[in-house]
Amino acid sequence: MFRKNAKLTQIVFMMIVFLLARSSHALSNAGDEQALMQSMRQHIEQNMLWPSQNVRMDFIWGVPKMDDLSGKVTFNVESRSREEYIGDMSFNVKIFANGIFAREEIVRVRIEVLRDFVLSANTIAKGSILTADDVTTQSKWVKSIPMQTVSSLDDVLGKTIVVSVRPHTPITRLMLKEIKPVRKGKMVQVILDNGVMKMMMNGIAEEDGADDAVVRIRNVSSNKIIYARVIGQGKVQVDF
Repeated sequence: MFRKNAKLTQIVFMMIVFLLARSSHALSNAGDEQALMQSMRQHIEQNMLWPSQNVRMDFIWGVPKMDDLSGKVTFNVESRSREEYIGDMSFNVKIFANGIFAREEIVRVRIEVLRDFVLSANTIAKGSILTADDVTTQSKWVKSIPMQTVSSLDDVLGKTIVVSVRPHTPITRLMLKEIKPVRKGKMVQVILDNGVMKMMMNGIAEEDGADDAVVRIRNVSSNKIIYARVIGQGKVQVDF
């Protein structure tokens, strides 16, 4: 009877050891998966252009299992050059066990970016100069950045919209036209200033000019061409 109980105790003990070993291995494998996910997140955050708080990631195919590996498991994550780190991406992950190369896996990750988009706040008529009352911003999670979209109000305010739009319409760069303070063929005020003496005369712009640009101006009196710097609406200055 004693021998029978001892044998039964030994069997129970061996089962407990086996279950504990399996449990320990499962926990180790789960830890390796978490470590791989962390390594990939670090690689992505170090190489992407987006602020980390504006990015979320999802492992499309899940994380590869590493049940067969023992010891310390480490990773080397590689991506293709010139990646934009947005949308669905594939990464090559080299897996090492105790510093020895074990295998290479392909892991797919979906990266979404929280980005601002400029929208019309109301109906805007063609040819209107945009003000803060006309536009607003809205944040969206996206897997790609649509071309020509605008994310900052500073990029649209004060510009002319060349089409009519309805409320909540995304504003694109193709809809906008920059208002230049000096327009070709228009009269401008020419200021000549050398720090001691200041003179003013009229001229005709020979080309369009943005703020601080140097443009050709035709002197109305002499019909000669001079070069002047745009300093405001309809105003240019000659520094001498």
